[in-house]
Amino acid sequence: MAKALSLTTGGWLGNDGSWSTFLVQAGRPAQTFAVLPAIQAQNVWLPIAEGCIRWQGAASSCGGSRGAAPFQQRLSPGFQANMSSTWNAIGLYELELGKNYGITGSGLFGFDGVGLDNLTMEKLAVTAYALPGFWVGQLGLSPLPLNFSETISSPSLISALKDEGHIPSLVFGYQAGASYRETKVSASLILGGYDRSRSSEPLTVGINTADMARSLTVGLQDIVVTNTLKGTLSLIENERILAPIDSSVPELWLPKSVCDRFESVFGLEYHDRTARYVLTDSARNRLRELNPTLTFTIGTNAVTGGNTTVIQIPYAAFDLQAGYPIFANATNYFPIRRADNESQYAIGRAFLQEAYIGVDYESGIFNVSAARWDDLDPNIITISNEDRDAGAARDGLSGGAIAGIVISSVTAIALCILCTWFLVLKPRRKRRQSTALVEADEKVARDALHPAPELTGVTVHELPAKHGHNELGEVKIVPELGGEEHVHELPSECVR
Repeated sequence: MAKALSLTTGGWLGNDGSWSTFLVQAGRPAQTFAVLPAIQAQNVWLPIAEGCIRWQGAASSCGGSRGAAPFQQRLSPGFQANMSSTWNAIGLYELELGKNYGITGSGLFGFDGVGLDNLTMEKLAVTAYALPGFWVGQLGLSPLPLNFSETISSPSLISALKDEGHIPSLVFGYQAGASYRETKVSASLILGGYDRSRSSEPLTVGINTADMARSLTVGLQDIVVTNTLKGTLSLIENERILAPIDSSVPELWLPKSVCDRFESVFGLEYHDRTARYVLTDSARNRLRELNPTLTFTIGTNAVTGGNTTVIQIPYAAFDLQAGYPIFANATNYFPIRRADNESQYAIGRAFLQEAYIGVDYESGIFNVSAARWDDLDPNIITISNEDRDAGAARDGLSGGAIAGIVISSVTAIALCILCTWFLVLKPRRKRRQSTALVEADEKVARDALHPAPELTGVTVHELPAKHGHNELGEVKIVPELGGEEHVHELPSECVR
């Protein structure tokens, strides 16, 4: 029987913080990239050379900053489709992942080999993109398939791993790591199981199968802060916040009223051009002296009541810096964003530095718990169908949540129906130079991705407010994900 797969970590990367990455290979010969897990994406996303050429003038360090490892004894500017003998282009599609946060553009999709650790899978969908909204590549964790037409589709990465016998189940466990703890605690990503050493007593919630763009939705009932510039107080008053956990973005997207309270107690300043909250060096130093703590109450409801869990997060987890192309130079910032409406609420990667999530798509439940730091020796628990039938999943991943198991069959059936529906849905493919896209030539692919309207982003009609530009004014920089209402329609993410 297949065992759970613990992925190998890469270095610490990011232009919006220091994040622990994982290694993935694509193409033949293999090109290696450090990527970040994306709960709403289904496949591997890799930045291409065009992004570095456009945004940093082909600076030699650009590709490495985006996770591209040296290739054929040279620095790599990004994924090079024309250097892969197994690349088979599918076409250029609008990207849905991140659309809800104002990250817009197109990506080139193609079939190629994908490798994780010592295993390789052939002919999986890979997304090659240039837009800077996702500076580092993405490793999709959603089980939903990518459907490009009625005849062209690809299983998701995690589904392919299970179908080919590499993992036993559609389960994953993830904790984002913490660069501020000890000597930097790397992230943990387990496919087909979870790491018991990282998780504590969890809150169990049903997966939102009705809207897989918001599949891991929880109620943010309260945030109590202590040792702030204004002492101890609650930052949530009458707001009702139901927000998906979204690892593709670093920030927490919250109502403006809540952000205003953050601004007051932490001495933040709102940077209009980038739509981010920044701090002066003196304000940052003062907060480091005070060392505030943020205590999150997460529940199954948006208001007080129901099942809950409490997660304490030190100020250090939110003590971040953002660089190019968000800002021209490294700038202190606090990872919260103003949401224009309820559909933009999200709990991003910064939260997952101190929280562990375990997701069981087949049982239709997920867990959220405070991350543990007392024993960092991995204790990998494999979750298989046999274990689930025997009740092991109930005692492990589901943390004894009887209610979660009772509803599992219903939610699993709903997920299957949802996947089937997407399989027959005709995608809204962007009509672009189809002849050029079929060619594997790197220049053609770059030309296809180069048009300014595609790379700089388009208006997100459902979100009336501006989301902010980078300091140099070239593009809208905002976290990804969320805009996945139609994620499965086109590889558009199908891009999510």
